[in-house]
Amino acid sequence: MQNVYFKGSETAGSVAKITQPQVKRYEKPAEQTPPVDTVSFRGKDDTSESIGKTAVGILAAAALIIGGLGYAKKADWVGKIKNAKVKDFADKITEPCYNLCHKTKEFALKYYNKAKDFFSKKS
Repeated sequence: MQNVYFKGSETAGSVAKITQPQVKRYEKPAEQTPPVDTVSFRGKDDTSESIGKTAVGILAAAALIIGGLGYAKKADWVGKIKNAKVKDFADKITEPCYNLCHKTKEFALKYYNKAKDFFSKKS
């Protein structure tokens, strides 16, 4: 973002972003200098994430949460809860997570072994 300085060192880019003009130690080459009449009214630079990054982040967080709840069931942390209502509620949440993790593990091992057998026969 190129700043245009007026009296009092205010920029035309943002009311909240006030900078003092500083002496530059180097000069830009002439071909990279923007035209003199260029003014940008953006408050900050556009830094947006892609939809793919956001989706992968959400899926990774969901997988960690489901895995953690499944491990809580496997390690019997739910069985150690004293309050019966909380224990029943936690059991209803952790049971499907444990089943999903177990089925995912079986699926992954099944196809890993198939692939391993396929490639070991080729050699």
